[in-house]
Amino acid sequence: MLNISELVKKPMMQNFVSLVLLQGINYLLPLLTFPFLFRVLGVEHWGLITFGYTLIQYFVIFTDFGFNLSATKYISTHRDSLHHINRYLNSAFICRFLLAATGFLFLLLLTMLFDKFKQESLFFISYFGIVIGNVMFPMWYFQGMEKMKYITVFNIVAKSVSFIPFFIFIREPQDYALVPVFYSIGFILAGLISIYIIYFKEKMKWFIPSLKEIRFAFSDSFTYFLSRLSVSMFTNINTFIIGLVCGNTAVGYYSAAEKLYQAYNQLLIPFSGVLFPHIAKTRDVSFFKRTLRYITPANIILLTGILLYSSWIIQIVYGGSAQEGSLLVFRILMCGCFFTIPSMLLGYPFLAAMGHAHYTNWTVVIVSVFHIAGLSLFFALGVLSVYSVAALVVCSESLLFVFRIRGVKKYKLIS
Repeated sequence: MLNISELVKKPMMQNFVSLVLLQGINYLLPLLTFPFLFRVLGVEHWGLITFGYTLIQYFVIFTDFGFNLSATKYISTHRDSLHHINRYLNSAFICRFLLAATGFLFLLLLTMLFDKFKQESLFFISYFGIVIGNVMFPMWYFQGMEKMKYITVFNIVAKSVSFIPFFIFIREPQDYALVPVFYSIGFILAGLISIYIIYFKEKMKWFIPSLKEIRFAFSDSFTYFLSRLSVSMFTNINTFIIGLVCGNTAVGYYSAAEKLYQAYNQLLIPFSGVLFPHIAKTRDVSFFKRTLRYITPANIILLTGILLYSSWIIQIVYGGSAQEGSLLVFRILMCGCFFTIPSMLLGYPFLAAMGHAHYTNWTVVIVSVFHIAGLSLFFALGVLSVYSVAALVVCSESLLFVFRIRGVKKYKLIS
């Protein structure tokens, strides 16, 4: 039987501890910052900030292009060949920078052609530093090599440099334009640090790979990109559509509830971040079953408590002004977590890692089509609101959970 010192030395436990520390930072700073911005800037400017951040996340997804899954798997399975890893790393970097350049041109077109973006063009462009910093940070390399401590360093720097200045420089609603500037500075600085770690500490070498290798990296990630984009169709697109149809104030109330919903779902990131490379390498089904057996009842107990004290939670986090607009949305979204948590575990950390990425990706695409059809129907009937969108999120997540249960049974992965 392993003693504590031996257990701590195991790479998977070190990775888990790193990701727990990372999630601690990811929880602490936003939970302090978002309520502060909501109260100081007001619900309308908070809505604009959330709308802009949501918009830029599409460019982040576009430049990630599925590498966070495909490259993690490739590097994890080729970990003994630094030559192959180095060539794939550089190929992926080239793909991502080309995608970033394309994305920036598209953002410029948006700010020139559409009034919604033209009125705040500099505000939206200021957010693009998040994309640049994210492109410079190969999270997939560190995940595949199971060196999660570097992911923690990146996020601590990015979040600290981004969030701490909010409390110093943002004093009134007119300071809202500083928010994307601080976000961008934090992510770019963290990206530069990660480039230094990759090519100086990790001893990777920069060179331009062959066109064939670049094409392989691009095509290998394409299905994962479709899946990641599809996931955003029933996450990020909700805030985006509400902003376009209902205005910034409605976005402010919806996003206040959604931030807490997303924070709860992110509790699973330390587990899924460790599980995916471990399962992909070892096919350890029994370990996954034990993890699922512990997390599922804990999720049910936690959610029951959150729903019982939801009014108190909204009051403490955002103040009384958010009660009327955000409380019911929060309750609806949290009901969806009864499905999202087990669904997330069954998806990429398990089905995809066990060799069924194609099934996992395409079920997400199907659910996204369902979600977009629902949004379109709500818009056509004139019933699109923060409440109908929240209810649709729960329906979509439930459907995805059903698909993943079906996949586990279809491929006979768990007896």
